[in-house]
Amino acid sequence: MASSKDSLAKENDKSLSTDANAKDAFWTPGRIAITLIATALIVWYGIAEWRSKGVQPASGPVAKTAPKTAPAITTAPPAFVPLPEQLRNTALHTLDGSSLKLADFSDKVVVLNIWATWCQPCRQEMPELVKISNEYQSRGLVVLGLATTYNERDDQQHVKDYIKAQNVPYQIIWDDGTLSGPLVEAVQGRSVIPQSFVIARDGRIVKHFTGFNVNQTPQLMRQAIEDALNDKGKA
Repeated sequence: MASSKDSLAKENDKSLSTDANAKDAFWTPGRIAITLIATALIVWYGIAEWRSKGVQPASGPVAKTAPKTAPAITTAPPAFVPLPEQLRNTALHTLDGSSLKLADFSDKVVVLNIWATWCQPCRQEMPELVKISNEYQSRGLVVLGLATTYNERDDQQHVKDYIKAQNVPYQIIWDDGTLSGPLVEAVQGRSVIPQSFVIARDGRIVKHFTGFNVNQTPQLMRQAIEDALNDKGKA
């Protein structure tokens, strides 16, 4: 019996030794290095994704900035989405203390831009919108900016100061989601900024832009405006 027990003990010792050697053989210096590199890349990617979302206000829905390197997306909404009459006639407040309705511009083509002061692509786009406003105003174009209370931490004065510093001539709507929410939903869009909508005289959204690309967006927006002004945007 003693001999049998000794044999089993020796076999177990050999098995444990073999398992330990196998583990030591698996974790070679090369595999350890590859594992460390892979872990570092995963951590770096996670940090990059978090930073790309921009600054988030304390509460309320948050619009992320579109990726800086991605081209601006421009689409003609399905069937040229018509804005509901109720939305067109909704009273909206502006930064200067006045109010307006989209229906006030029924004889105009409207470019409506959703933006935020902390959004870098929005900052790049704003000078182009100022140029477009000055260029097409005499032909019946109205440019409107739309800043949301939740993206600006409800700090209206900060937005006013920024607009003044940038010499922005067009009106800025101070929106609590009443207009921005339905607009984005109408084109089945994403919660990102900047976003721009070209709205024809009859109240249809004829072109939708997501993000901003300095080499593409201004030209594409001008073409959409020209088509709308010449009534070429109809289905």
